[in-house]
Amino acid sequence: MTVSVTDVEKIRRLPWLVAADTLNTGFFLLTFSGSVFILFLNELGLKTGQIGFLLSLVPFCGIIAPFIAPYLARFGHKRVYLIFWTVRKFVFALILLTPVVVARFGPASAFYWVTGSIVGFALCRAIAETAGYPWRKAAVPDSIRGKFSAINSMSTTVAAIMVVTGASFVIDAGTGLGRFMLLMAVGISLGLLSIWCYAQVPGGAPVRLKRSTARHLQGMKQALADRNFLRFLLTLGLATIGGTSVISFVPLYMTEQVGLSEGNVVLLGVGTYLGALVTSYWWGWLADRYGSQPVMQFSLYLMALLPVSWFLLPRDTAFTLPLALAIAFGAGVATLAWQISWVRYLYVNAIPPRRESPYLAVYYAWFGLASGLGPLLAGQVIARSQEFTFDSAFFNVNPYTPLFGLSVILLIVGVITVAPLRSEDATPFRRLAGMFLRGNPIRALESLIQYNFSGTELSRVTLTERMGDAQNPLSTRELIEALNDPSYNVRYEAIHSIGRMPPERELVDALLAALQEGQSELSFVIIQALGRLGDPRAVEPLRDLLDSGYHLLEAHSARALARLGDTDSIPRLLAKFRTEPNPVLRIAYSSALGTLRSTEAIEEIFTLLRQTCGEARRGEIGLALARIARDEQYYMQHWPALRANLDTATAQAILALQKKISRLTLDTLADLAGQCAESFARQDSNQGRRLLRAMIDQLPPAGLDRALLCILGECKRDLAEGEEGHLEVLLLSLHTFDIALEQLDSLPVESPVGRQNSSTSITGQT
Repeated sequence: MTVSVTDVEKIRRLPWLVAADTLNTGFFLLTFSGSVFILFLNELGLKTGQIGFLLSLVPFCGIIAPFIAPYLARFGHKRVYLIFWTVRKFVFALILLTPVVVARFGPASAFYWVTGSIVGFALCRAIAETAGYPWRKAAVPDSIRGKFSAINSMSTTVAAIMVVTGASFVIDAGTGLGRFMLLMAVGISLGLLSIWCYAQVPGGAPVRLKRSTARHLQGMKQALADRNFLRFLLTLGLATIGGTSVISFVPLYMTEQVGLSEGNVVLLGVGTYLGALVTSYWWGWLADRYGSQPVMQFSLYLMALLPVSWFLLPRDTAFTLPLALAIAFGAGVATLAWQISWVRYLYVNAIPPRRESPYLAVYYAWFGLASGLGPLLAGQVIARSQEFTFDSAFFNVNPYTPLFGLSVILLIVGVITVAPLRSEDATPFRRLAGMFLRGNPIRALESLIQYNFSGTELSRVTLTERMGDAQNPLSTRELIEALNDPSYNVRYEAIHSIGRMPPERELVDALLAALQEGQSELSFVIIQALGRLGDPRAVEPLRDLLDSGYHLLEAHSARALARLGDTDSIPRLLAKFRTEPNPVLRIAYSSALGTLRSTEAIEEIFTLLRQTCGEARRGEIGLALARIARDEQYYMQHWPALRANLDTATAQAILALQKKISRLTLDTLADLAGQCAESFARQDSNQGRRLLRAMIDQLPPAGLDRALLCILGECKRDLAEGEEGHLEVLLLSLHTFDIALEQLDSLPVESPVGRQNSSTSITGQT
């Protein structure tokens, strides 16, 4: 009976897996993978075709995975993994005898000895990894797979930097095969130590299955019929061949064509691992948060730039090594993003539940085939392009150029095949890319990272406010989480911040859900935020609140509906305005009607204006009327000046109107405007108001909107009611007069006399 391991126990033992992978990094970098092995084969005098063949052997042996996978579960995935992971170290140790073989049988024997050792090593590796993939999938919970991959990559990257730096020193300090034998011996020792750490990871116990072989074959048939899985394998194959084919031979390209020393070529690995280290946690977090698919697309774009960068790299200059290190840094960023994203997609999205073993067997066989084809194909392309050379002042065409071109083509095709992959949790690539072009993404990232580590209420409130100020969708999830924070102040600030964000669907849904929980003191803030976001899905819930029975809540809903442009609610808002007994709430309805430009409410809003005291309240009512006339730009631009110095600011505004009147050749009206401005300039406001009324009478009404005529008529009436009057009426008169002049200027008039001789007054029209 198999004892299941809880996620808590798995997470507790994950440090052992990280330690094991870190030690194993030293093994494969100093043995069969990386620049050390490539330079070792080159030191043996092997040709590029032979090197490509040897590099292809390790992944090619993965083809045996579908044939052995059914039997591995019976013995236990973990047990099989540990046995063959150990045996492969001793098999690879046979390569340490290469100098003896060369000394006894000659240089030609080195190729056959290394080939035999690699074949034995590759078979053991294939068996171990066929068992290891299901075991590792079960050992790491899916909920933290991206984060674990990131942390694991950070640890292995640090180890890789240390190993590569040391290897670079050893290679530059020595000569001959001995330096490579020393490095391989150290790598084998690290590999043996890693096995003990792997043994501490739980899971992978033997499983007794009836008809396991038949079920496994049926599972593989299902995998081969799964279109999404096959599309994923196609993408993986294109990226693997397009990427591996180039990366495998970059060390030789750097020594033969660019002119770097062997030690510096190995040192380029430091740049690669630094790029991976700096961005590893970022890619894991991004994949867990927004899905693997967009990260896969982005990483393939980056990888396609690498061959172009290598091709354009200058030769034998003082800038060659720094530029090569910069490109290596970019390679680390791109390849790690690809590795984290496609591995996560494989485990989380591509493989159905309880189908791990057959799906992974098909995957491993295909991945081995593609990984082997990459270096094999690359070696042949380079070998057949030896005569393909051309030098110019800007670039150098060499035997590696066709390989670079092929790589770019394969990677671009890979980008195309990623898009249709099925992924329920993935954010579309364009949307994810757009998140970094809106607001302040750096500030948003900084705030949300600090928010996840904040402990006090004050810090959470401050950081929630900063996320809203950033106005970037990257902090959407944190703001939604803050809506359920135990602290009222954090929830309050979260709603305000959401109202300042771009109108993301998730934010609107979260606010609507909070609103549906029932009326509370936060309902007013939620309503305001919904109005600012401008999503039409909020219209119906806000309409329902108009009949909630809570007058203040109804008034807030009216304002929000106005911001949403809900003109269909005008009849209901007008009815609320007429029946609302509270004068303060009537101002809210008048503001909503003004925003919606309800011409039916003009006279009643003027009545409310006459009954209202207080500068701010009267100013809001005047603003509502200004919006009905058109937009509030003129009204708001002149409001501060009239408040500071009423007569002088009014005189300046009328002089500006006089210029427009003069262009219309309305001579009588222009003269009145000059006299009116002079009166206000001399602080004779009573005379100025009388002349302004006369200006309104002289304004030709033909062709003007009914709303303008109505507002001007009401303003004329209010200007005559008292000597002092209010600045709102005065400003509203100027605002509406300015709009009327623009409308007259746009009319097709036969002659200036027609405008001037119009005898019908504004009062007569209204």
